Amino acid sequence: MVAGSLMSAAVPGAVAWDIVVGGRFIAALAAPAPEAGSSALAEAAGDERVQIEALVGSIPVGSAGQVDAFAIVWWPSADPTEVTAVVRGNAVVDLTSPGGTRRFDARGIRPWHLAEFADVVALRITSAESPLDRLGHATDPVPHAHASLCATSIEWESAPDAARDAAAALRDATAAAAGADTILMPRRGGVPYGEEDDTVHRSSPSQPAATMPVTIPTFDGELPGHAGPAAPPGPAADEATEAPAPPSALPATLVPAFAIGGGPPHPVIAPVLIGRRPLSPRIPGGAGAAHELVTVDSPQAVVSGTHLELRVEGTRLVATDLRSTNGTVVHGASGTRRMRSGESIVVPPGTSLDLGDGTIIEIFLAPAPGAPAAPYPTDSRPHP
Repeated sequence: MVAGSLMSAAVPGAVAWDIVVGGRFIAALAAPAPEAGSSALAEAAGDERVQIEALVGSIPVGSAGQVDAFAIVWWPSADPTEVTAVVRGNAVVDLTSPGGTRRFDARGIRPWHLAEFADVVALRITSAESPLDRLGHATDPVPHAHASLCATSIEWESAPDAARDAAAALRDATAAAAGADTILMPRRGGVPYGEEDDTVHRSSPSQPAATMPVTIPTFDGELPGHAGPAAPPGPAADEATEAPAPPSALPATLVPAFAIGGGPPHPVIAPVLIGRRPLSPRIPGGAGAAHELVTVDSPQAVVSGTHLELRVEGTRLVATDLRSTNGTVVHGASGTRRMRSGESIVVPPGTSLDLGDGTIIEIFLAPAPGAPAAPYPTDSRPHP
């Protein structure tokens, strides 16, 4: 478990949660949780490399015996102040930073709402009916190693500052060693990316969330656009001018993209509906959320009319099987499996989706439309 203290509370008459504590996550499912979901989380508890996509994917939603409400908090690195949270239904996560406490809830978003937070010093998983107030009401200690329990809330508080500083130093050293291939996630600012209500956010718990683009900077001993060390004082320095960076040295903004059957890259800017005869939903998803329709050939009519949706949530691409007849087979780094009807999953670069009848969709990263050119190929698919 990430360094810190863990306490639980059981209040008679309040909403109960089946809770699993892992090495890098805390998950709470509305009690009584189905055996499939709780067992999968318990198996993942000892895996220090488990990713948030695998945790969410292990919880049954959109099918018989589905979980209507759950919350997961996951630490992506050794830094305990950086947390990813996922909520569904009436589950909420209250997050505390030096600036105060805020509540992260689902806001009616289905199948779930995901966000990333920085500067977190404490958090609580509970139900929306619980008041948002200071943490510290939980009084029952929880063993950190792979614990399973039933409670109405669970609270985590970070270790002393020395432990957090050590983790931050380790993270910075790792990033420095990675060099030119490091993908940087800015902590603040950034251009809004994705829809207003169906996004993955990155923010401090006490500040409004903002979505972030992913950029890959180029390094050749100097920062892009920087002329190097300052010239010594004197006439030469006064006359020196800093040359602008050539276009090829500018960072390229990458966005999730797909290609069908080895075709050209297709960046996902708006939600995309793919099928034999895709139709837009009768009720639009909100301002700026008009769907893009992509038609594919299916001589045997194996691909459904509106088969699959691809939608960007923050920096992640989410695929949803739209209750297709043939189903969708996912090929990824962790293996191959068939999506459940109506299921939504995060599909990282390198994933391929088989809709049937020879329709294969490759997922990768590609430059955003209008992005500056990069000095090397930014298409994340293998290149000859």
